[in-house]
Amino acid sequence: MPCFDRLSERLLCAGIAPRHVRRYTRELSDHFDDLVREEIQDDASRALAETKALSRLGSEDTLAAAVLAQPELRSFMARFPWAVFGLGPVAFLALSIAAALFAEMGVIQAATMWAPLLGITPGPAAAHRFTQIMLVWNTLVIYGAPLLFAWLFHWMGSRQRMPQAWIVTGVAIVCVVGAFQNMSFYDTGCKGCGYLGVESAFLPPFPHAVEGLARAAFNLVIAGGFWWLAIRRKEASAMMLSRTAT
Repeated sequence: MPCFDRLSERLLCAGIAPRHVRRYTRELSDHFDDLVREEIQDDASRALAETKALSRLGSEDTLAAAVLAQPELRSFMARFPWAVFGLGPVAFLALSIAAALFAEMGVIQAATMWAPLLGITPGPAAAHRFTQIMLVWNTLVIYGAPLLFAWLFHWMGSRQRMPQAWIVTGVAIVCVVGAFQNMSFYDTGCKGCGYLGVESAFLPPFPHAVEGLARAAFNLVIAGGFWWLAIRRKEASAMMLSRTAT
């Protein structure tokens, strides 16, 4: 069975979408197996059958050219990297905050409806407990979402073999922009004393701007640390493969 790893890498670097690369190499593998069976039926040995099958299949340049001649197979990311890594982080963050806000509103409404049925007496104590629960949720959203999306953009870009500059751009934008957004909720237990809101340090009166700078630095350090570990792991794997081949 031939290894199409070099061909896959070549196509990915040329911007071909990973799903098309996987399908193409799978089809090549199936076609290679069919050619080997044909040669064996003609009384060729296994080794000779594989050699002839590879010759009939074509060279790597020929196989790559057949795909590269179809520009429609290039991924959206490869064609419009500015949209994915420039606008994508802002869009992902905005959608995540909107989704988290609507989910929190739904939880608040459900809690208001079900609290009497569960025997929970409204008051400062119950409001304090609920505020603490929402604090945990908001912390996960504002601190976890930027790091999660940073990993996502790194994974997508690496999977498509995008230039490092674009990946770094997407990760940096999501780490910085995400650090300047804040969600807060509190309830003291009295009627009309609850508060739920979203704030951005990019808008006047620029609340939590200093905190945003600190969080941005924290996000960048965490993302950079994981990136460094990923590079070291990749280098170690390449070195191990090289030693094995030697």
